[in-house]
Amino acid sequence: MMTALHTLADLDAAIAKSHEHPIVLFKHSVTCPFSARAQEQVANAKHDAEIYAIVVQYCQELSDAIVEKLGVEHESPQAIIVEAGKATWSGWRKEIT
Repeated sequence: MMTALHTLADLDAAIAKSHEHPIVLFKHSVTCPFSARAQEQVANAKHDAEIYAIVVQYCQELSDAIVEKLGVEHESPQAIIVEAGKATWSGWRKEIT
């Protein structure tokens, strides 16, 4: 299941959860075919991960905040694993499985 993030408070709460267990931030675009394919794969995958989704066209402020808070440059689609408040892995396009 994916939970949509809309505000900086949502992002901060998600990052805070990463201190309890790893989370995934999933950034995607509503106009990109690579994003659509990645979103489908993430939504249909069998996993226990808590996934938080950001649509970059609607939440540019959040996308920018991720760069600032986690030091991970923007890509789309992009998955970022966050553990204990730090990005431990990021991938984009075909790296997202």
